[in-house]
Amino acid sequence: MNTDTKGPGLDAYGSVGSRAPLLKASITGVVTLSFATVLLRFVARGWIVRRVGMDDWLIALAWVRITIDECPNPALMATKTSILVFYLGLSKNYKLLRIANWATLAIVNIAGLVLTLLIAFQCEPVSATFRSSLPPSFKCIPTYTMLYASGPVNLITDLAILILPMPILTSLRLPKKQKIILIVLFAAGGFVTIIGIVRIYYFEKAVSTTLLNWDGSLSFMWSSIEVNIGIVCASIPMIKPLAAKLFPSCIGVTRDTSTTTDLTHTSAAATSSSTDDRPPGFFDLAGPRSALALNVRESIRPVCQIAGLFFIWGFAYGFVDTLNKRFEKLIDISTEQYVGLHAAYFGAYAIAPQLIGGPVLKRYGFKATIITGLTAAGCGCLVFWPSGVLRSYGGFCSSMFLVGMGLATIECAANLFMILCGPTKYSEIRLNLVQGVQPIGTVLASIFASKVLPTVAEDREVSPAETWLIDAQWIYLAFGLFTFLLAFAFYYANIPEVKDADFNPEQSETGNAPKSLLTSEHGISFIWAFLAQLFYVGAQEVVMSFSITYLGKKIHESSPHIRTGQGLFIAGRFVAAALMFPVKPRWVLLAALCGGGIFSALAMSVSGGQVHLGMLLMVWLFASSCFPTIFALSVRGLGVYSKDAAKHQITAVGAGAIFPGVYYAVVNNKGGGLWAARYAMCVPTALFAGAATYPLYLCIRPKERERLRRVERGAQKLGPCKRGGMARVESGHVEVVGDC
Repeated sequence: MNTDTKGPGLDAYGSVGSRAPLLKASITGVVTLSFATVLLRFVARGWIVRRVGMDDWLIALAWVRITIDECPNPALMATKTSILVFYLGLSKNYKLLRIANWATLAIVNIAGLVLTLLIAFQCEPVSATFRSSLPPSFKCIPTYTMLYASGPVNLITDLAILILPMPILTSLRLPKKQKIILIVLFAAGGFVTIIGIVRIYYFEKAVSTTLLNWDGSLSFMWSSIEVNIGIVCASIPMIKPLAAKLFPSCIGVTRDTSTTTDLTHTSAAATSSSTDDRPPGFFDLAGPRSALALNVRESIRPVCQIAGLFFIWGFAYGFVDTLNKRFEKLIDISTEQYVGLHAAYFGAYAIAPQLIGGPVLKRYGFKATIITGLTAAGCGCLVFWPSGVLRSYGGFCSSMFLVGMGLATIECAANLFMILCGPTKYSEIRLNLVQGVQPIGTVLASIFASKVLPTVAEDREVSPAETWLIDAQWIYLAFGLFTFLLAFAFYYANIPEVKDADFNPEQSETGNAPKSLLTSEHGISFIWAFLAQLFYVGAQEVVMSFSITYLGKKIHESSPHIRTGQGLFIAGRFVAAALMFPVKPRWVLLAALCGGGIFSALAMSVSGGQVHLGMLLMVWLFASSCFPTIFALSVRGLGVYSKDAAKHQITAVGAGAIFPGVYYAVVNNKGGGLWAARYAMCVPTALFAGAATYPLYLCIRPKERERLRRVERGAQKLGPCKRGGMARVESGHVEVVGDC
């Protein structure tokens, strides 16, 4: 691989002639440092602990590999494998942490092997890979491009390696000084992540420059620094026994304390001593009280925590959506491609609740589900990076699909938590209020993005599409890293959980309840609620996605009227929450769906002036409160079936992948144009009408009125609770009475 570092005269960095002295000094320094730490590691493991393991030999292999070859990937793979092999011994008592460790180990080695093979066979024919000059007929994928595209995978595994041991380290029963030192030693690996981001930046410059060797030399210098600093960070915790023997007072131990026990044994002993208080496990996340047992005052803090998550989620969605629309305009994306992206995002909602969100929620609870969803969404953001480098529309769809998987998983937990956390009679109000916070974040983000994004990268000597692609990659990278950090923060959040036994102790203990929601007494009602949600989400996504074409603009363009519609959408949810204090939620829902259907029909039929615009904006207003209200009414009173109900309700959001395509097909069938776009409003009109049958069913059927009335009037059924006192069971939900 040719990495000549000479540049023509004075370069953009202010250097003259050659970078060779800088590269030699930097690489020699980090290689010497990593050699010293590896040597001390083997002294500590061989002399003090008297056991040299596979992780030690792998770290030695990594050092040898980066010393003899400038390609960083094999050495980086060996370094991470060494760390993860060590973690396997650290997580013996943590089943799910061990599973996560094995998964990360598989990703590191599979991704590393694929990248190594791609570099080895980058040319056609393969023999051209080993030539110093290529004939014109030979074709090669640049090494810089492949290493640049693999950057996000490297960052994902860096963050996983940084976060995986933290639940164990923070739970160790050690003296405070020792625990702090131990956590700081492991957290030092975050420095490697920062170097990885710097490396990506220089690979980006190498890919986009005409002076490939001149700019590319820095990218390989930072690659060498990343690997060697990774070796240092992986070896420092292993030197602890040697440091404890030579400098015991510095780390809070005495000379008569045994220093022959390594960190694996220390963690095993410390965690085993704490099993009486808390069973070991990565997702042992239960809060101190059931969410069902909280009154209004006690529920404020956890509700605000989840509301903050909704706001952050809405802000990220608004920022990224604005960026996507700008880029779609630059590359002149077709309406068919736009519908495909929309289907990829909402198609994930039809799959994630059944495969991920529902099972995790059922077994591990709200916090674990939120963490899983944030992790999946972060991975989706990072997948955009290689998709952008390779200019892949299919890759962009994959990124949107993963983001949708993550957000659907979050919604399974977050919406149900809002319903169950606190008095049940306020569940629809709570969910509408919190769902109103999310679009506030979306609107604020779109305003902020419209002010910030046009000033980004104005001076780059690349095409506008290239400029926006680079900006999109970095913004997606930032959001991906942020979601990982947010998931880590949520691990330590004190969020109350709900177990099946908390709903109806008599049913849970005797096992009298049917195993399936659909075969229970609530089956018909819930199927109707599922269809109502399906129809409503289809209508909502048609209106939100194609309002711009209804106004006579292209799909990727913008209009101030859309911002007005978003404001009415926010106001509608808060107004609906206020109306639900004096008016029963089912009547508010019926009015909202009927209003949405009526104004959709008027938007289809009226013409001239601004009347059609007013009708469209009224659809935004009336449609706003339907999703949270249908969700809350369908879950209310279901008891042990609540988590299954939440899973199916989020699955219904997958309708957003179907009905925009139906709308677009109607437009095409009518010849396209403004008239066809307005005629196609018959699609949301029919969907609103179908959804309105659900609140009518609730109002007409006596059994459903009684199910809702039991909670509304606070019908009491008292039973003992585990800590003494009494608990009121309301339609399968528990409300604490007195000191419980």
